[in-house]
Amino acid sequence: AQATTSPRSLSKQRAFAVQLSSFAPRAHPQRQPMGSSLCKTVPAGVSMAVRESNGEIRIIDGPAQVCSSSCCGREFEELSIAVAQENEYLKIKFRDGRSELRPGPTSEVVHPVEHVSVNCEPAIQLGDQELIVVYRKEEGGEGEGGAAQAKRTIVRGPSLYIPKTQSEWIHEFCWTGPDPSADSMERARKRVGALRFTKLRSIPAKMYYDVENVRTKDNALIAVKLMIFYQLINVDKMLDNTNDPMGDFVNAVSADVIEWTAPKKFDEFLEATDQLNTLKPYVQLRQSGENMGYSIDRVVFRGYVAPDALQRMHDKAIEKRTSLALEKETAEEEQKMADFKLQKDSERAAQEQKLAMDKLNHELAMKEKNADAQAKLKSQEAALELERLTNIRKLDRKGEMATYLMAKDCQLPTVVNCATMMGGNQGSGIMHGLPGMR
Repeated sequence: AQATTSPRSLSKQRAFAVQLSSFAPRAHPQRQPMGSSLCKTVPAGVSMAVRESNGEIRIIDGPAQVCSSSCCGREFEELSIAVAQENEYLKIKFRDGRSELRPGPTSEVVHPVEHVSVNCEPAIQLGDQELIVVYRKEEGGEGEGGAAQAKRTIVRGPSLYIPKTQSEWIHEFCWTGPDPSADSMERARKRVGALRFTKLRSIPAKMYYDVENVRTKDNALIAVKLMIFYQLINVDKMLDNTNDPMGDFVNAVSADVIEWTAPKKFDEFLEATDQLNTLKPYVQLRQSGENMGYSIDRVVFRGYVAPDALQRMHDKAIEKRTSLALEKETAEEEQKMADFKLQKDSERAAQEQKLAMDKLNHELAMKEKNADAQAKLKSQEAALELERLTNIRKLDRKGEMATYLMAKDCQLPTVVNCATMMGGNQGSGIMHGLPGMR
């Protein structure tokens, strides 16, 4: 073919080769073979689409060299490659309508003829206590009107989920949730459809909600603030019975609170608020949770909100009651202190009386013991005297015991005569003559 080429076309090819040589890599010029200026080099790891002049497209994988002469009318296009890592997958769509989901790690060159698109998609990462609901086409199953039947599958974590077929889809939940337009002080305000997600958590959770426009028996309008603790137990039961369990919770707890508050006056409501911390008033909420596969663990009463006028009146009443209660407590403390002092004085007087009585009893006991000792001593002396007289009687049987006893027991005191002392011996005979005088 080159032998039949005219000199003019040959000069054009050489000029084109010079232009290509200006873009060719110059790192190793010595390695370029003869005629490389007329060839297109496809490096290793690169794929190119070669479009012939007749419209045919060939895919050349490097390393390779392809003739790039302008007389051939070829066009070269470097093809992109899609790469998926371990936590990704390739979503390939063919022109004949087929589709393929290829889990990573893998790669695919985007074919300009066979492929419509080759996209790299991330796998769904499911943590512990997380799940997704997947619907897959059931083979050989047809529903009404020839529609293909789908089977529901629950995929639980922890796992890395990659779709198996292009026809399956993941259920998207649309629930009642916090109102995005509400500020931090109004986080308990709910809006239908505020929550949109695909991953469902089965761990215990809580929800803040304020039951507004609750009217008491005396026509007081209040808002009851609650916190509901719940846990998902049966996913299939929830999917079969409701599309919005949070909305059902809101409606049920609102009905329970309104029904519980309606027959009570405002003061009665305040006195009975401790009951709102139990599950007893929430009959419809518990029944609704059981029907949807949820367990209601507990409900916490977080307070209430009343209109400003009613709140001011209630605050004043509370202030007055608090002041009276403080005065009552002060008076009670004073009375308790007086009673305490009186009790202590009485106890002290009783103790003093007891000490005095104990002292008197002790003195009487001592005197009685002394008297007993004296009587015992006299008895012993009398016994000794009797023994002595008995012995004397034995020795002197003719003695006059009565005279002895009279002389012993009836001794007269000694009388001193003053005259005798003054006159010496005068009248001594007279004195001696008187009985009892010595």
